[in-house]
Amino acid sequence: MQLWTEATYVGFDLETTGISPFSDSPVSYGFVTHQHDMWGLKVTREGGLVNPGVPIPSEASAIHGINDAMVADAPALHETVERLASTLSSLWREGGVVVGMNVSYDLTMVDSLCRRLGLASLKKRGPVGPVMDILILDRHFDKWRKGSRRLSDLCGQYGVILASAHSASADAEAALEIFEVLLGKYPEIATIPPPGVNAVMSTWHREWLSSFSDHLVRKGEEPVEAGRFAWPIHENK
Repeated sequence: MQLWTEATYVGFDLETTGISPFSDSPVSYGFVTHQHDMWGLKVTREGGLVNPGVPIPSEASAIHGINDAMVADAPALHETVERLASTLSSLWREGGVVVGMNVSYDLTMVDSLCRRLGLASLKKRGPVGPVMDILILDRHFDKWRKGSRRLSDLCGQYGVILASAHSASADAEAALEIFEVLLGKYPEIATIPPPGVNAVMSTWHREWLSSFSDHLVRKGEEPVEAGRFAWPIHENK
């Protein structure tokens, strides 16, 4: 249980210009840290707006409420991506755990932007450390539950209050709190050894995605792109 009682958990989330982790950019970010030690729980929060360098589509603004005027004076994309990548790499070097909702999307966007902006990718900065995705955990442990599994749905399912939907910091904190509920509900999670966390999560991700891809094919639609099976950072195939 040492990993989960003494580790530093960091919830991570981005609000973005669109749905592609390979061509879109963040407009805000949020890190929320829960550090458990012998003295209890310490919570820290960090976040801010990002100027993506391109107009924010109205469809995206309608979801997260961030428009061009709000990011006009925000830090530039290059500066922010370097900050995000450095923060993530430092966290993993120090033995921390990244937690999020469909967080492979966010990590893939950071990694893709590093490459696009001529920065060192996440993998080149060091080993990608433990990542826990509450969506993967929920699908694995409550496989047959019907209905939507958006963040707001998981908050309702696990009794977590979502302070402000589609705020990066609020979403990151809600994901972190759901993860802690899942730890209590499914003790098996805490038995996964730290070096094996990503391998286990990747296996569970691939199991669900394979089933979903087969479902699409049966409906006469295209299968899931091969690059989405890579986890926690998707490949652009």
